[in-house]
Amino acid sequence: MWFTSIHVVRHYRLLSQGLTLLALVLAVASLAVLDTRVASLPANQTTLALALIVAIGQWQWTRKGVFTSALVLWPLCLCLLTLLFGTCAPDDWLSLERLSEPFRWLTAPSTLLDWRPPLVELVVLTLLTLGILARTRSSLGVPLLHMSCFLLLLVDQTPLHRWLPSAALLHAHSLPVTAVLGLLLAGQWVGVVSGWRPTRDSLRQGLWPSTLLVVMTLALWQYLEVQADDELQYLGQREGRAMEERLASEFNDVLHSLQQLRVFLSQSPVPLGSERWQQLTEPLEHHFPYLTSLHLEGLQNTGSGSESRLEGKSEPSTTTVHRTDSPPTRVFLEPRLAAYTHPAELAIMLSLPLTHADDRPLGHPLGQLAATLSLPTMTAGIYQPGPAGTGSLQVRLSHDERLIQEWQMRGHPAPWAVSLPLEAIPLDPLSDGEATSGTRYLSLELSLRPDTRLLERLRSRLPAVTLVLGLLFSQFLYLTLFSQHQMASQHRAIARSNGDLRREVRTRHRLQQQLSWLADHDELTGLPNRRRLQATAQTWRERLPLSIILVDIDHFKRINDCLGHAEGDRVLKAVGRLAKDSLGDDGLLGRYGGEEFLVIIPEGRLAEASAVAERLRRAVRQAPLAHHDGTPLTISLGVACQDQAPLDLARLIQQADQALYLAKHQGRNRVELFADTVEGASDLDTPPFTA
Repeated sequence: MWFTSIHVVRHYRLLSQGLTLLALVLAVASLAVLDTRVASLPANQTTLALALIVAIGQWQWTRKGVFTSALVLWPLCLCLLTLLFGTCAPDDWLSLERLSEPFRWLTAPSTLLDWRPPLVELVVLTLLTLGILARTRSSLGVPLLHMSCFLLLLVDQTPLHRWLPSAALLHAHSLPVTAVLGLLLAGQWVGVVSGWRPTRDSLRQGLWPSTLLVVMTLALWQYLEVQADDELQYLGQREGRAMEERLASEFNDVLHSLQQLRVFLSQSPVPLGSERWQQLTEPLEHHFPYLTSLHLEGLQNTGSGSESRLEGKSEPSTTTVHRTDSPPTRVFLEPRLAAYTHPAELAIMLSLPLTHADDRPLGHPLGQLAATLSLPTMTAGIYQPGPAGTGSLQVRLSHDERLIQEWQMRGHPAPWAVSLPLEAIPLDPLSDGEATSGTRYLSLELSLRPDTRLLERLRSRLPAVTLVLGLLFSQFLYLTLFSQHQMASQHRAIARSNGDLRREVRTRHRLQQQLSWLADHDELTGLPNRRRLQATAQTWRERLPLSIILVDIDHFKRINDCLGHAEGDRVLKAVGRLAKDSLGDDGLLGRYGGEEFLVIIPEGRLAEASAVAERLRRAVRQAPLAHHDGTPLTISLGVACQDQAPLDLARLIQQADQALYLAKHQGRNRVELFADTVEGASDLDTPPFTA
């Protein structure tokens, strides 16, 4: 076939070498130009380095260096399987954080987790390595390995990932990495596709169902990735809401304390002075360090006693936000002012009205209690990082795109973040202390970005396990279907061979039977031949007395000369048939040679043999057989018997032959016994018998 010709196979090998060499050069060039300051590059560097080793092993394989290729790729395969196990196993089984401690000097500020290849690239590298180690044989599932690599690279680079939450993407998709892996896959496929033609039927039988299982596995994997991403997003939002609750609780505490101070000032009968004010505000200073300013505005001195008593009304406070570019006009916490204010710092101004009770239905407003809260200081405690080694978050709190507070992470940042607005500080008065649907809140934006360690610890292993097990089960399915089809084909071939063999055996058996029959029978008359007669007589040597009848057709030569050999053959067959029918079970009849027949009668005395011979003579004489001149066909018979052991068959036949000669000499068509002529036989000259 054209696809198995040496010329075509050589071109395939050269193309495979070219693609592999191109992948090797691209991997080296990509490693040389990568900038390690890019966040996603540690994993890409590892992937390219592993792909470079695979390219070296594949290059050796294309050069028929099988031993060198195996020497390079077997350690790499063990390393890839270990990394794959670490991706799928729980964090307590194989913690890369602990494994990276001895290499901290090499990987700082990153960890081994940051250098581990992504799941897709890790699986593709493993499949490519296994494909080479399997020596690219279709019986070991290499076609499915190539198909799985192609589908994984396709899913990894399609726009599908843009429609999904980005938590699944622990790296930025690198086009050089995908190009190197694609070239390796193409080079490996081109180098072996011509060798799959002899098993293409079995390959199709196993490839399409297993490929469908791979597609279903990828679909389930993507679905579980979405679920895992949603769960991580939910965890991030829950952490953000917890921070919102802590900030709201802190604001409510200070607001509640200020309202209590306002009520006390409204109801206190004692005139308010600086010393008295210092006593009232000192506890607030200790409990709320972010309270940078607290003073009374518009307060009128109404004297002492009952006339100076202030009563508070139930109006809620109002909140405003301003920049503390200049200190308030009346500051009673001056020592705290320098520590908590900054010209560019955001602050919250609370204003609580104070009223005077009189005889009118409504109180008369006398002034307001004003407080300034430092927003960066108040929000400093809403996030508490976990213990070292468990991962951390990068938290950013901003107001109208202005940074208020930021907590830096300790590890490598993940490429995604959760952003949500915080509704913790109301801008409108609250109705009975409760917010309504129309309540406006201070515009605060919270952004949470985990590091890779925290993401690895929280992320579910179910998608990775599903992908690996699905690919493993599809490989088992392919091997099962391929093997079943191969075995079925072999069974059919064996069945055909067995059928041919059985027919050959039957033919040989028939031929053997025919040869065996021909060896013991006369082909013309179908009677036993001389060999069979002698062998039978030897088996009957104990059945004495044993009689021999030698039969000869009279003047048989005339039939051949006058009527032809065909007529002579017909006469021989007719005589043999008549003799066999007449003999019955009294003995064994066979053709002794030419026109002579021999009858062996076991346990038959001479008189009994003579009667049998006479019956044979009469049967032939009365048959419608004649010579060319109409003369009836006759036979002459000689009978001999031996009643004492040991049997001398040659002597017995010779005696019967002498009796036959006597019958011929005395006129033919008669039976002569050797016993009757034994005295005169010695005087007779017995030349060889002729017809």
